[in-house]
Amino acid sequence: MSSDDVTGQAADGPRRRDAAATRRALLLAARTRFTRLGYDRTTLRDVAADAGVNLALIKRYFGSKEGLFKAALAETPRFLGGTGEFPRGRAALAEALSRQLAAGAWAEFGEHPVLMLLRDSGDEQVAQLRRRALAEFGRQVLEASGGSSAPDAELRAELLVALGVGVAVVRSAVGLRPLADATPEELLGPLHDIVEGLLGPPSD
Repeated sequence: MSSDDVTGQAADGPRRRDAAATRRALLLAARTRFTRLGYDRTTLRDVAADAGVNLALIKRYFGSKEGLFKAALAETPRFLGGTGEFPRGRAALAEALSRQLAAGAWAEFGEHPVLMLLRDSGDEQVAQLRRRALAEFGRQVLEASGGSSAPDAELRAELLVALGVGVAVVRSAVGLRPLADATPEELLGPLHDIVEGLLGPPSD
């Protein structure tokens, strides 16, 4: 293993780490920072410290802060499906949403990872990445639901995405109850009604 793949100590030191593990640690630290603090307040030095690696490795693997953000965004779990099977049909979509919007669903990040898309960075390239990611979430909603015959189907899907984002924001910023403590079981019924009512008639 080369000295490029260590945490910052000597190549023969006790804290050897391969490149893949280092990259994973950096992405986890970056997602957590970007989610909790946003793009501007996240520093590469803090990300490196959280991951326990040398700051130079971030530039080696990702090139820049923007490159790290892009990689963290790409590695963030899918809005739907997570690591499991992608939902098929509106009942499955409502169930997936109920799991992902429930209290404690994203304990490894501290907050819902969608929050990393909401804080304005003032950087247009980063803003474009955020818009594309949110648009992709809307596409996922339509795909998972089986589509909609409504002429404004894309708008309806984005409204459903906005609902999910709103839940994440309200839980993080306000702690409104009972929403902040709602379980998947408690969310499932209302979300099923919302999915059916908002998306309109399914595609043929």
